[in-house]
Amino acid sequence: MLYAIVCILFACGLVTTLRPSKAETPQIELSAALFDGCPFICLDETGPFVEGLKAAFAGTRYQLKFKHVPFARATRELQSGKLDLLPGMLKDGLDDAVYPESWLYFTRMCFFSKVSDPWRWRGINSLNGRTIAVENDIIHTQEFSDFVQDNPLVTHLSGGDILKRQLQMLELGRIQSFTAEQTVLAYHLKQNNIAPDSVQNSGCFPPEFEYVAINASHPMAADIREVLTRGLTEYNKTFAVKLN
Repeated sequence: MLYAIVCILFACGLVTTLRPSKAETPQIELSAALFDGCPFICLDETGPFVEGLKAAFAGTRYQLKFKHVPFARATRELQSGKLDLLPGMLKDGLDDAVYPESWLYFTRMCFFSKVSDPWRWRGINSLNGRTIAVENDIIHTQEFSDFVQDNPLVTHLSGGDILKRQLQMLELGRIQSFTAEQTVLAYHLKQNNIAPDSVQNSGCFPPEFEYVAINASHPMAADIREVLTRGLTEYNKTFAVKLN
C-alpha cells in the first residue's frame, strides 16, 4: 500500500514537472513607438492608440515595451528593424511594413456650430451661402477641397492655435461653422476648461482609419499580424456607436 502511494505521488510530481506553468510560457517583447500625438497617443502612455494596442495583446505571449521616438524617426526605425510596431498609420501607408486587417482607431472631421444653430451638414449643397473656417491644406474630401478653393465665404487658417481662433470666430459671429477633428476638439475643450456642450457637432465626413504598421522583417510578423487582427476586431466593437 505504501509503495502504491509513493508511486502515485511520484507520478503526480512527474506530471506537474512535465506540464509547463503559465509563468514559464516564453514572453516575446515587442517595441512600439510612443510619440507626442495627443490625444490619440501621448508620452505618458495614454490615448486610444495605446489602449488599443494593450487590449489587443492582453493575455498573449507578446509583451509591449513603448519607446519614446518622434514619429518621423519611428517610420525609419520600423523599416530598418529597430522598431517592431508603429501605431497611427494609414493602411499600406509605409513600404516594407505589414498591417493587420483590423484598424486601431479612427479620425473624423466634423462641422461645429453654435448650439442654437439648427443647420446640419448634408453634403456640399448644404454649405451654399454659409460662412465657414477650415485649416489650410487639410483636405477632407476632394469635392470639399474644390468647393473651398477661392470661395469668399471660407476662411483658411494656418499657423498655431487654430482651434482657439476658430472658436473665437464662431463666438463673435464671424463664421457660422468650422471643421475640426472631433477627438482633437474634445481634447482641446477639456484642456482649456471649456464646456464640451459650448458647441455642437453639426455633421461629419466619413471616418479615416488608422492602423498599426508591423516590422515586416520580424520573425513573428505573420503571427503578430494575426494577433492584432483578432484582438483589435474585438476591441473595436466598443466604438460602433461613435462610427454611426
